[in-house]
Amino acid sequence: MSHKLLATFNEGVNRSTAGDHIAAIQAFDKVLDEDPRHTPALSAKGFSLARLGRPAEALRCFESAIELDPSVADNYRNAALCQLELDEPEAASSLLERAFQLNTETSYREAAAVEIFTLGQALLSRGARRSDKARYRHARHAFELTLEYHPSFIEAARALADVWSHLGDAERSSHYMHLAARLRPAG
Repeated sequence: MSHKLLATFNEGVNRSTAGDHIAAIQAFDKVLDEDPRHTPALSAKGFSLARLGRPAEALRCFESAIELDPSVADNYRNAALCQLELDEPEAASSLLERAFQLNTETSYREAAAVEIFTLGQALLSRGARRSDKARYRHARHAFELTLEYHPSFIEAARALADVWSHLGDAERSSHYMHLAARLRPAG
C-alpha cells in the first residue's frame, strides 16, 4: 500500500473516530477507488454507514469484506448487527455464529451481546413510523439473541419481560421477569 493510500485510510479512521462519518466515508471511498479489495477500508466504511443509520449499505460493505477475507470475526459481527437492524434475525444469528467460531473468547461473545442489547434498546426508541407492536417485535429478536449469547444479562431478561408485556403475552412476560430475578449480577 502506498503512503498516500495509507494516509487517506488513516484520515478516514480519524474522521470516523471524531464522529464525522460523512467525511470518513469520502476518505474510505478514495482508498477503495484505488484499491477495491482494501478490506479495512470496506469494514471502516461499513462502520461509518451503520453509524449514519444506513444498515443496508453498511451490510454490503461488510459482506464484501467477508468475501475478500473470511477470517475477520468483526466483519461477521457487524454484518449481523446490520441484519438485526433490517429485521433479519435468522441471518444475523448465522453471522454471529460464524463470528464466534472465529473468535472463541467469552469476552468477545459477551461484548457482542452488549452491542446487540444496545441495538435492541435503540430499536424501541426510534422508528416513529412503526407501530408500537412492530417496534417491540423487532426489538424482541435483539433481546433474545442477547440472552442467547450472554445468558446472565439481567437487563436483557427485563427488557424481554417488558417487550412481552407490550405484546400482550403475560405468561412470557412473567417468565422473563422471573428469570431476571433469578440471575445474579456478574462479579
